Parts: sequence; C-alpha cells; structure tokens
Amino acid sequence: MLKKALISVINLLLYGHFWIAAGALLMTMQTSLLLEKDWYWTALDGFIASGTLSIYALHRLVALGLMQGDKQARFLMIFHHRKSVLLYAIISTAAAAYFFFQLSFLLQYTLLTPSVIALGYVVPLLNGKRLRDLPFLKIFLIAIAWAWITVIAPSKYVEIDALQLALLFIERACFVFAITIPFDIRDLLMDKKAAVPTLPGRWGVGKAKSMAYVALLIMMTSVFVNTYLDLYDIKIAIALFISAFSSAYFVSLAHENRHDYFYSGLMDGTMIVQFFLVWMVK
Repeated sequence: MLKKALISVINLLLYGHFWIAAGALLMTMQTSLLLEKDWYWTALDGFIASGTLSIYALHRLVALGLMQGDKQARFLMIFHHRKSVLLYAIISTAAAAYFFFQLSFLLQYTLLTPSVIALGYVVPLLNGKRLRDLPFLKIFLIAIAWAWITVIAPSKYVEIDALQLALLFIERACFVFAITIPFDIRDLLMDKKAAVPTLPGRWGVGKAKSMAYVALLIMMTSVFVNTYLDLYDIKIAIALFISAFSSAYFVSLAHENRHDYFYSGLMDGTMIVQFFLVWMVK
C-alpha cells in the first residue's frame, strides 16, 4: 500500500510536470543567488514556474495526439491521466498569463524569443511540423531557451559585466545540453520512426555521450573563468564542478531500455541537485 502511494506521488510529480517546473524555478533562483547573493519571489519566478508547467503539459497533450497507439509506459501513463494534465495545462497557462502581465515591458520583451521557441517546440506551426521535428535542432533549442529564461531574464534585475553574463549563459546552456542528450538516447526508436535525425541517431550513443562530456567540460571552463573574474567564490565553483561530474556520471548510465524514472526523474533532477549544491555553500 505504501509503495503504491509512493509511486502515485512520483508519477504525479513527473507526469504532472511539477518536477520539471521545479527545476526551471530553482535554476532561476540559482541565478539570482549567484548574481544578487539573495533571492526573493517575483512575478518572473511565477511566470517561469507556471509557464514551464504549461508548456510541458501542452507538449504531452500534443504528443499524445501524434503518438496514438504508442505503447511506451510514459505515454500510457500520461494517456491515463490526460484529463488531469489538461486541467494542469489550463490552470498553469492562465497563471503564466497573469504573471506575464505583471512584468515590466523590458522583461516581457526579453522573454518573447524563448517563449516563441517553446511554443514552436510544442505546436505544429511549420507545415504540420514542430521545431522539435526539424533535424538535430531540438536539443539546441532546449539548451538556448532554458539558458535564456533562467539566466538572461533574471539578470535584468541586476547590473552584471557582459562577459560574466555571457559565460554564465554558456555554462547553463552547456549543462542543459549535456543532460538533454540522454533524452535523445531514450527516444532513439521513436525519433527513427518519425524520421527525425538526432545526435545519437546519426552518430551513435557513444559519440552523443562524448558530446555531453565536452559540453560539461565547457561548462566547467566557464565556471573557472567566472571564478577568476570574481563572479563566483571557490565554494560555488566546487559546487558547480560536483554538479558537472555527477551529471557526467549519470549521462554515462543512459541507454534506451532504462526506466523513464531515470530520465524524467534523475536526469531532470540534476537541475534541482545543482541548485541545492549552490544553495548549501552560499
């Protein structure tokens, strides 16, 4: 009975998309901690949390329509809870709209590009195709959109050197790129059926993992330089290095037949782990 209740809670967090929304919020909070040495709730945080929940819920609902007959466990789980996911999508979209109109015009303008990318990722706008269906594009779109939303947007509240901000953007984009590679490994068969070329589909799982390791190496290089430029102290740098090394280890464990909890739970959870590593040494 206890095990069944625990599984129900995990499924709600993962397939209700609250876990990934928490990751987006905590990544944004992390940027505020790094730049302002403090964090306080703003309409931007509300928009990012509810907007992430909305986008991922809509993405799953659209995917269900496109993947009818798919027997993968996660699709069956989402299909079973599709009415709840639809309710979350409606409520979170309304909340995202409310918070968006509480933002300054500058922040609204800043969020326009990643919001359009996110919408195009979900909705088939290009002759029935989504941006994620374009060859090799989806992983780069995800990395850019996440770094833009969780780094560029919160940086509007503070003054920061352009080089430090660029390095922080690169650091976050490379981290998100690396932890997204395993999802392409998970989706190898599905993407092949849909004729969507991906990095592991074209160059193989081993080389795709190597790309993730290179991205994490670039992340650590950016952290090192920003430590040299006094944006980070040594404790922050060590926390981010631990995050990078642990994420590399998890990437090494990825393969097509792993349970989806590994991907939707552990790999997405690396964002939450990174936040708490940084928060503990602040």
